[in-house]
Amino acid sequence: MDLILPFKIGDFAEAKCFDEGFKGAWFRSKIKDMRVTESGHLEYYLEYIDYTEEANEWIGVFQKNPFNPACLEGKSNGSTEIMLRPSFPRWYRGQHAPKHFPKSEVIARVHDAWKVGDWVDWHNKDCYWTGQIIELTSKNVVEVKFLDHPMGEGQQCLAKKKDLRPALDWSIIKGWTVPLSTAKGKSW
Repeated sequence: MDLILPFKIGDFAEAKCFDEGFKGAWFRSKIKDMRVTESGHLEYYLEYIDYTEEANEWIGVFQKNPFNPACLEGKSNGSTEIMLRPSFPRWYRGQHAPKHFPKSEVIARVHDAWKVGDWVDWHNKDCYWTGQIIELTSKNVVEVKFLDHPMGEGQQCLAKKKDLRPALDWSIIKGWTVPLSTAKGKSW
């Protein structure tokens, strides 16, 4: 079975990072080139949109998380992660969504206000950090707990609601999907 990825040269995408201090963060990028390595791994040459001082780099579509205990122990199960996904889809809040959408475009729509338990991506330091809202601290601010080590940095931060977007998972097979949000036994 041939694996067909939805990326081509010139596309915009988001790339995940395992660098210390940025574990699990997603960076906006543009695909400049692609290749298959001698070992048969697919790589893309990326230009970082918000980090113009960073050199372009080759990134493997799948990589082992060097912080994952399974990877440290030399086990291959569960230690390989997807490192590139398409640009985040347009998203709208409730009544602000247009009545008609282009047929081929993926759209995310959030119906309610943010609540405890919601999974979000927080835009900070010119990248996106995935976490879960653990407290509504004020009208415009929430407290977010980010993914624990080895998937993320594991800290808690105050985030302005205007800097949040819904967290979406992406896979080659399923495309964009909504993660479950479990607050008070409910999910969306």
